[in-house]
Amino acid sequence: MSLPTYQDIEYLAYHGVRLEITGGRTTWEALPGALHNGVVDDIRQNLTRLNPPDAACGCFHIADTYIEFAPALLRRPDIAIFCEKPPRPDGALTGIIPGAVIEVLSTGYEQKDRDAVTLYLSHNVQDVILVDPRQHTLEWHTIDQPRRQLDLPTTCTVRMGCVIQIDRP
Repeated sequence: MSLPTYQDIEYLAYHGVRLEITGGRTTWEALPGALHNGVVDDIRQNLTRLNPPDAACGCFHIADTYIEFAPALLRRPDIAIFCEKPPRPDGALTGIIPGAVIEVLSTGYEQKDRDAVTLYLSHNVQDVILVDPRQHTLEWHTIDQPRRQLDLPTTCTVRMGCVIQIDRP
């Protein structure tokens, strides 16, 4: 059996299912609810560049977009942050890896996002932040540093120089 194509995934999304491919294995989840989407929106509105504003990284962010991290590794991070403005193809982003990824945990799908941390870090994502809006905490994973657990609200400055303010929902 072959892996689903981007068009197959797009069809499922139209019908209310999110699908990702990790190591040739497909995982799915229902579309997120208002709490999840509201937290994603709040984080994106509070994401800024480190001073000075002419810093090298533009801190461009995109939500809920398929990114091909490697062959057979198609993920859809809640928020992906790039220094340069990412291209806008009709399909998945390919050939570009975000500097940071933020995942907002949804009830019943927490393990899927936790399992993705090692994957992201192994594909050169420098910072991975998991936000738990129900527990008002976040886990911050960075290459070559121990995991940090913080209470919300908090501010994180990721390696690429972007400042992320995360409030309590």
